[in-house]
Amino acid sequence: MKKLTILAALCAAISAHAAEATPQAALDQFLKFELDGGRLHNDTEGYYEQVHLVDGWRTDAVSCDGARCKATVTFTYTPTTGLDMEQAVPHPKGGSAQVEYVVLQKGGQWSVEAGKDTPHVSRAAMEKMLREGL
Repeated sequence: MKKLTILAALCAAISAHAAEATPQAALDQFLKFELDGGRLHNDTEGYYEQVHLVDGWRTDAVSCDGARCKATVTFTYTPTTGLDMEQAVPHPKGGSAQVEYVVLQKGGQWSVEAGKDTPHVSRAAMEKMLREGL
């Protein structure tokens, strides 16, 4: 937990709400940000003690109703049995889960409405951050 707190403290406060021209582009941009560890700390969400380690993900089609869209992302979790990483939410056998994201249009641009849920970070990105001491 100490490493994740240090990691989060050192992460730059990058906006997870980068505006894009299409709902799919906004979702893709947000997922890249999140999976690279960008949500570990920012000014509006605070710090996280744990993250879901992710080996893969798949995005279903974005469905829109006017300026509000929803998309479901299926994450494949890293099996945590045998991992010495207390920052990981336990998923002993891995598994998968679906998470719904909301994409909103404001001023002609699309952005993802970020919640306060536990971030999803790719295992490779987390290992790299811990290895580099970020």
